[in-house]
Amino acid sequence: MYGTPWRDKGWFTEQFIYIGKSIRELSIELGMDWSSLERWRQIHGLPRHSERERIIAEYGLDVFENIVKRKKERYSISNKRKAEIMYKGKSYEDIYGKEKAQEIKNKISASNKNVKRSEEFKENLSKKQRGKNNSNWKGGFYSSQVYKHIDRLSVKEYVLDTWNRYIVIEKDYTCECCGIRSITCNGHHLLSFTKIFDAICFYLDKRNCLDTLSVISEMHKFHKENFSKIYKCLCSACHRNIHRQENYYMRIQEENRLIHLLEPYFSNPEPSLKEESAMYTAFFFKEGAETIEITLSRSE
Repeated sequence: MYGTPWRDKGWFTEQFIYIGKSIRELSIELGMDWSSLERWRQIHGLPRHSERERIIAEYGLDVFENIVKRKKERYSISNKRKAEIMYKGKSYEDIYGKEKAQEIKNKISASNKNVKRSEEFKENLSKKQRGKNNSNWKGGFYSSQVYKHIDRLSVKEYVLDTWNRYIVIEKDYTCECCGIRSITCNGHHLLSFTKIFDAICFYLDKRNCLDTLSVISEMHKFHKENFSKIYKCLCSACHRNIHRQENYYMRIQEENRLIHLLEPYFSNPEPSLKEESAMYTAFFFKEGAETIEITLSRSE
């Protein structure tokens, strides 16, 4: 029976009845057509999974309940995969249309109106949406909340707006994704603003010269040296599409390829600025399964 286990009735009974695998599952595992396995089921005289009374009579109620449980789990996984393909990253309007979407939103709004939530409920809800549980979680690169005194809005205004316009002019208002030439083209950061901002703030903080103007100056310097690597010129449609939820992991992979550009900002301070006892700990750039470790130590 080596290489053809389905010919053995004992093996087939164990897999199909007691474990509860479907004919389709067995065909995928064995790499053969499901119709051949169905024929061997008939040869062995085994009941179908739908023949409830026969399975209970011959093998017991526990065996049938296990088959039903496995079938439900199989359907649940299948439905989740279909839902991810069909609905992930799409709005109610995309799925149901404008009228139906508005009706659903009205029902949700009505159900939440005049409903008082306890402080305990709010706190528990907040905890569930923190850190890795939040849909906007990006791997915990570094907390920008450490640099609260830096005016991030000014940094964005005086840095991003400048380089967004520059990349569009440089690419002659042509989308690098679809090739369309449009006045609505804008710049897309392949390496996120937050990662650049945090790395530069860390660098300046170690030199005791961290302030908004210094950050803006250093951001301009970094963009001037690397703008062709970290920016893409995209039209509005392509830019919206690349920021959809289903393209999240693609964006992360692009960032991982460029994360090395920030390594100089985590190198040792200049000898004249370092402290005597400075021995800096390791910092991690962690995105999904890929991790880059940079150990910061005192220069000799």
